Amino acid sequence: EAAHAEGCQTEATAIYTHAEGFKTESSGLATHAEGYDTTAGNAYSHAEGRETTATGEASHAEGMGTVANNKNSHAEGYESEAIGENSHAEGHAFAKGNFSHAEGYNTEAKTDYSHVEGHSTLAEDYAAHAEGYYTIASKRYSHAEGEGTIAATEA
Repeated sequence: EAAHAEGCQTEATAIYTHAEGFKTESSGLATHAEGYDTTAGNAYSHAEGRETTATGEASHAEGMGTVANNKNSHAEGYESEAIGENSHAEGHAFAKGNFSHAEGYNTEAKTDYSHVEGHSTLAEDYAAHAEGYYTIASKRYSHAEGEGTIAATEA
């Protein structure tokens, strides 16, 4: 019912789905996959670009090699992964915790409510925040910024 597929090797297999491009698959309720080798696999998800996967409910993956695999997650850029529920990753970044946010190059928000931005930054504990260049926030609520800084005590 109201599924639409266009292109080559595309599949739209659920109600209100849309797949377009080459090797795209749209298989959850009201999903949309477009581009090359993209998959939108849970209700309301959207995958676009090249080799992107959106499998969380209402998730969105765009760019190249990005993955958004939890509810309301969003990944964009190059090989970014939004793994936590309600997480956001952009650039070449990894948002692993629920409600985490990672942006930049080689950044990682490991836990719930953590936030990283910049280049090679890491937030390792609950609600930690690291920004800048090679910074680490390793304790709950800690905040590191600048270049090569480490915040290793709770705020």
